[in-house]
Amino acid sequence: MTVATITVAFVVVAPLGALADWAQFQGSGVHNGLSDGPSAPLTLAWTNEDVELEGTDTTGGLSAPVIAENGTIVVVAPTQVLGFDGEDGSEVFSVERDFGPSSQPAIGAGPDGSVVVYTEGFGDRGLTPETGSATVSPSPSEAAGDGDAEFDSHVNAVDLETGELVWRSAIQLEDVVQTPVAVDGPVAYIGDVGGRVTAVELASGEVLWIQELGTPISGAVTLDAGRALVTTLGGREEPSEIVALDAESGDERWRASAEDASNFVSAPVVADGRILTLDVIGGVLAFDAEDGRFLWRTEVVNPIAPRGQPFLLQGVGAPAPLSADGRVFSVDVTGRVYAFDAGTGAPQWDHALNDPSRSSPPLLTDDHVLVSADSGTLYAVDRESGHLVWEVDAGGSFLRGMSDAGELLVGVTGFEEAAVVAFGADPGRSLIDEPSPTTLGFGRLLTGFLLGGVLLGFAVVLLTRPLQRRLGPALPPATETGEDAG
Repeated sequence: MTVATITVAFVVVAPLGALADWAQFQGSGVHNGLSDGPSAPLTLAWTNEDVELEGTDTTGGLSAPVIAENGTIVVVAPTQVLGFDGEDGSEVFSVERDFGPSSQPAIGAGPDGSVVVYTEGFGDRGLTPETGSATVSPSPSEAAGDGDAEFDSHVNAVDLETGELVWRSAIQLEDVVQTPVAVDGPVAYIGDVGGRVTAVELASGEVLWIQELGTPISGAVTLDAGRALVTTLGGREEPSEIVALDAESGDERWRASAEDASNFVSAPVVADGRILTLDVIGGVLAFDAEDGRFLWRTEVVNPIAPRGQPFLLQGVGAPAPLSADGRVFSVDVTGRVYAFDAGTGAPQWDHALNDPSRSSPPLLTDDHVLVSADSGTLYAVDRESGHLVWEVDAGGSFLRGMSDAGELLVGVTGFEEAAVVAFGADPGRSLIDEPSPTTLGFGRLLTGFLLGGVLLGFAVVLLTRPLQRRLGPALPPATETGEDAG
């Protein structure tokens, strides 16, 4: 493999001052994952390995972080909500929460300043760390009709500056392991595996509406143009659908499914008038954002979910696709990165990192697709060429949840032993220019064919010689005629 080295002139690590907000899953309500953070080669700026996970079960690790305007980094742990200083990673607050999955929170405008909104409890399909068995709770209809019903899940808001509880809303959720909180203006939206979408007022915690969809929801609620968009998982009998709800009332506007009854496993992403999602075998699907009309579907090499079971972890069903500048980018669980034409779905390039990436969606900077791998490596693939241009080790396994904090990118690693990590620009590092190991240029392809032909011919000669000795020559030798003998 030929690797070209490009030397960057500057050698001073960029300052780590300015910080921006990344207030929810993939940065915004449309979940487009577009970052204006550092695009140069990155280096590890700081690591906080002293994150103390409390409770009897810490296997959920940390959620992907959200970033406030003041630079505070917020993550959810199985029994805590934690805040960290954006400059050095030191802990600034810790809030107790009921045991539940580490679903990604969101930051929004509360009654007296910014609040962190998060879920707690598993809902009626969850497991408790004490018993290891499913919790028992009323159904949504029972809870709605009985003021004394005991809920085992809540949506909470805490003050971003102090960590003090602002409000706690008892809402019966059904397994929120794959549904981050989404925020648009004064309202927070939460989906759950029971097929329910709930809208909550940020100022008070009042439930504005609940919409029952009837089928499990995959990924976060997406908010665009006055609509709340969700993908449903579907099943053997029913196809997955994209459902558009009125964001203000919860009324259903339309439903759409693919022509081949694909099962969707990622949150919908809105970009350039299209709604994008992934299906269970790794294809990217595009729908018209206005009316849900099916546009196209891609085919990829590796499935997102072997044997048809989506891999669900830390708030996403599968890494959501992204789109910018006329291209759609996606990453499968094996770590293969793809680029497709946004208008037609035609493939443009792919790059096999050969490093599984099951825990985090990619991030798009001005020049690169950033991929967080299970090994703890952050990879940068050039958006134009599909070549690997740099990589950096986070110092821990299962790197996930990369979020844009201005001049830093912040993520989390590990499960039982979790850490918060931040990367900053290092212009002095050398770039590489490495094509995919599965991609062959014409010269290498021609050389391979010629070499293969030579080896094949040599093998044929070696294999046929013993047969010639046993069977004799293919044609008998010319015999002398009697006339010639005389």
